Amino acid sequence: MGKKDDPKLMQEWFKLVQEKNALVRYESELMIFARELELEDRQSRLQQELRERMAVEDHLKTEKELSQEKQILNEMLEVVEQRDALVALLEEQRLREKEEDKDLEAVMLSKGFNLNWA
Repeated sequence: MGKKDDPKLMQEWFKLVQEKNALVRYESELMIFARELELEDRQSRLQQELRERMAVEDHLKTEKELSQEKQILNEMLEVVEQRDALVALLEEQRLREKEEDKDLEAVMLSKGFNLNWA
């Protein structure tokens, strides 16, 4: 029996593949969470700026100031849409990861290996 067919080596290889996948997934989640924090911070700053601008009554504002308020609102909407897209991306990734795990488990079972990852 060659090294390629050694059940212990194959079991170890599957375990290493699973660990690598988990680390890659974790890194991806961290990147998404970091982007989420950036967007959250941006949204907070925009809200604060808008609150300050809205403290002044509209009839006392110039057209430029009113236009700037509208621009801030549009930016806030863009940030919210980007945050929503990140949530959707994260959910999509998790579903894909579950499918990948199922596929790997199916390959392991077809080769006669157990699924004890511990």
